[in-house]
Amino acid sequence: MKKKDMNKQVKIQDAVAAIILAEGPAGVSTTKVAKRVGIAQSNVYLYFKNKQALIDSVYARETNRILSTTDLDRLSDSTIDVTTRIRLYVQQVYDYSLANPDSLTIIQQIKALNGQGMTISAADADPNNIVANLLTAAIDAKVIKQLPVSLHMGVVFSTIHTHTTNISKGRYAQDQYTFGDIFQMIWDAMKQD
Repeated sequence: MKKKDMNKQVKIQDAVAAIILAEGPAGVSTTKVAKRVGIAQSNVYLYFKNKQALIDSVYARETNRILSTTDLDRLSDSTIDVTTRIRLYVQQVYDYSLANPDSLTIIQQIKALNGQGMTISAADADPNNIVANLLTAAIDAKVIKQLPVSLHMGVVFSTIHTHTTNISKGRYAQDQYTFGDIFQMIWDAMKQD
């Protein structure tokens, strides 16, 4: 059995991400990935058992990138006001998306392929999910609307994704709308009346 080269695995994931951005996740195939990386198609199978494993790997990579830039300790710190923690959560997604505009597109497209849109699945809403716990606490405290956590997360991700896509495509300048403007729009959608 051949030894796995982790650099090659990253190149394969990068190729999958590029295909998703160009053609959507349905356009991913082991043949296209191998061609982009410059390896034999059979070598793709050393790292990933099938197309779904390729896509799942890229999804996990992108969500882990977001998590690695998120201050999870502050989001879960119950000594900090829940409204402040929600603003921090939105700010962190916003900053990440500005720095990595393609990442949310990749996540959105993979979720859409899986029929999830921009919401989280039930498995993602387990008790260990800090953001889900934060939003649940805000719902319980009647700070935000009594709606499913996935809808609140969808408002955050969809709004920020649309905004940062508009910036990256040159539809308007980054400084035309401040974080405060975007947060206020999101907050108005989420907050309890």
